[in-house]
Amino acid sequence: MSVYKAFDLRISSEIPLPELILAENQSGVTDIEIVRSVVQFPDLVATSIHRRGIMAESAESEDGAIYLRWEGVAGYKATNGNTLYVESYTDDAELLSLFSISEALGCILLQRGLLLLHASSVQVSGVAYSFLGEPGAGKSTTATAFVKHGASLLSDDLTAICFDEENNPYVLPSYPQLKIWENAVDGLNFDKSKLVPVAEGINKFSLQPSQNFPDKPIPLARIFLLHKLFDGPDKQRLSPIAAPIELVRHFPLATHLLRGSVHQRHFQQSSWCAAHAEIWNKRRPDDFAALEEWVLINLET
Repeated sequence: MSVYKAFDLRISSEIPLPELILAENQSGVTDIEIVRSVVQFPDLVATSIHRRGIMAESAESEDGAIYLRWEGVAGYKATNGNTLYVESYTDDAELLSLFSISEALGCILLQRGLLLLHASSVQVSGVAYSFLGEPGAGKSTTATAFVKHGASLLSDDLTAICFDEENNPYVLPSYPQLKIWENAVDGLNFDKSKLVPVAEGINKFSLQPSQNFPDKPIPLARIFLLHKLFDGPDKQRLSPIAAPIELVRHFPLATHLLRGSVHQRHFQQSSWCAAHAEIWNKRRPDDFAALEEWVLINLET
């Protein structure tokens, strides 16, 4: 069993998680345990979550346990915000890790009361920028462009946000890996020979900017909701009233979990983000040159 650090937490795991950073101290108390187990599933419902073309199934029991299963890969049970049980259906350790540190770990983070967004985030001059959008909107590509020009990566795909006593939002650094498509690798002029192919999908590569990876929560300053629409202004700030309604559309886990007190908490936490950070609708730049130009402007302001 190894101990890792991610999301400002210490995580012990019986399965290898090479994407995560190993904790310097391998002994002592941990916040989360990931253990191998046989999982007894209740009736599961289909979700819109998919990886490698496999749609996830999910359920939540009366005691608050969250279940998640990908056929042929793994099944998970998250309990009490501190234990993730894993039943593996594959011998591919890389694939098992990929699925375990995504939505499965997200279920534990949700139980811990964090605000979760389907977003990529970077650190710019001591504050965090987060990029949201529908699939294909360019979340990871935008984060990659910022990293190329000196920003520090905070998270890719899943962003977790905590709050202090005054409800100020902070992005929790996850782990140093960006998954980017081949066209983005070429468009941003990365050396493909220095990148690692990812098990998730064809023509996708892993960029691992581990140097200067933040180890503490970073104050959230801006959220950009990326889109491809060509009508309306290039960039428009959302009102504090509209922002929570928009952010709920970017909940990264099964939608059946977003109900009752969890839905109320998400709305309240989104309101706190709108009160303390700028939230913008932003048209995705037309090409990679325009993207890098926009990135440089933001790095200077």
